[in-house]
Amino acid sequence: MSVITALAATDGSATAALPPLPPPHLDAAIYSELRALGACESIRQEWVDLASRALEANPCLEPGFALAAAQHLVSFRDAEVMLLWQGDPQSERRRLVGLVPCRTRRLLLAPDTLEGFADPRLLNGTPLLDRTFAAPALAAFLRSWRGRSHAAEAFSLSGIDPAGAFATTLARVADGHGVAVGWRPLVGRRLELPPTARFAVSDEVLRDKGRLILAEATNQADRRDAVEIMLAIEASGSRGKAGKATLQNTREVGFLRCMSRDLGRQKLCRIAVLVLDDRPIAAALTLGKGASCWLYHGVGDETFAALEPLPMLLAMMRKAQPSREILLPGGLPLFGARNEAFGTIRLTRRPQQRVRRPADLAARMRERIAGALFRPRPAAVDG
Repeated sequence: MSVITALAATDGSATAALPPLPPPHLDAAIYSELRALGACESIRQEWVDLASRALEANPCLEPGFALAAAQHLVSFRDAEVMLLWQGDPQSERRRLVGLVPCRTRRLLLAPDTLEGFADPRLLNGTPLLDRTFAAPALAAFLRSWRGRSHAAEAFSLSGIDPAGAFATTLARVADGHGVAVGWRPLVGRRLELPPTARFAVSDEVLRDKGRLILAEATNQADRRDAVEIMLAIEASGSRGKAGKATLQNTREVGFLRCMSRDLGRQKLCRIAVLVLDDRPIAAALTLGKGASCWLYHGVGDETFAALEPLPMLLAMMRKAQPSREILLPGGLPLFGARNEAFGTIRLTRRPQQRVRRPADLAARMRERIAGALFRPRPAAVDG
């Protein structure tokens, strides 16, 4: 049967941690700050700390991913984040309790408005919220959004788990702030995997050609090499001939290298390579750790296309860690029976209904009585 091994070594660098801040009071005020994504390098450590306390983990909103995207990708140049701080704004002891991706839409004949930010690379768009202060942080976000947008404008958050803690908390908090929550499911697409019998045939054919190994990078040097192997496999196939390979796009390849390096330091990026003797024939990059991870990029050597090396690699990754769920873009699992994909949450303001006061009711009654008592006399009809 196929051999599963790992490239063993120690991880190179570690980020120096700041001394832990004292926990803020539960009733401490939360205020918002709108900042360009590319200007958030100075709060990287606070950002990392928030991600470790998040209500829902999201590797796509880790600083290693988002800051690399702002540096290399054009579509992220105008991205912003709403930072939710708890504590005195002038104090160094303030604590970051929320981070929501957004964008300011510039209008020519009307005031600017705030809207949600979405990009196909953001497989998961769930904002980062401190699990202890999620409700007050969301309340502060809703107040800030209402103050920065027109009454008719909506705020959309894409790539949200409908069964997640964030969606549940948002629905509860929004109801008390006059905000309606709409839901539009994404069209999740499954990766068509070959049946188990075909896997066994492909595995036997490849074993006849040589030794089949699943190699996973476990340190920064091996991770860097694995990224280059993945890029080379893709560029050697039809995408490379069409000029659409990642290696042929300076911005995309710069982002992929920077992102995988930064997330790799936090054990949030995993790169596995399927090797036949000394030849890599498939590679896959996943993001996240814990019970689930996202398949961000995967390629297979088209020379062995008939043997489906990429699905075989994913199956071997699943076998190596059966309790870990691999999610596809859209939120559907690679293996499993879940049919409900992630979706887009749309926030809109509820129309405010005027509250009737006793004085209003009394005035209305007086008008009706006056209209009943002093009706004009009908005109006389000449006989």
